[in-house]
Amino acid sequence: MSSTTGLIFSYALGVIFAVGGVAFLIFLDDRRLLFGIPYLVIGLLIIGGVRASQRRRGRRDQGDEPGPGH
Repeated sequence: MSSTTGLIFSYALGVIFAVGGVAFLIFLDDRRLLFGIPYLVIGLLIIGGVRASQRRRGRRDQGDEPGPGH
């Protein structure tokens, strides 16, 4: 899997979890917090992790941050 494909897949997975969590919060009557909040948090963590990874990679490519093993 190429880097771009992995990036798109990771963002898509995070968005699916986040949207699913919001949908659970809106449409479920019972246990909406039990299902909605964990899915929303997982989605936001995935999206945040991908963004942080891209920022680190951008800094490393510019030479501001040493790579692994340096």
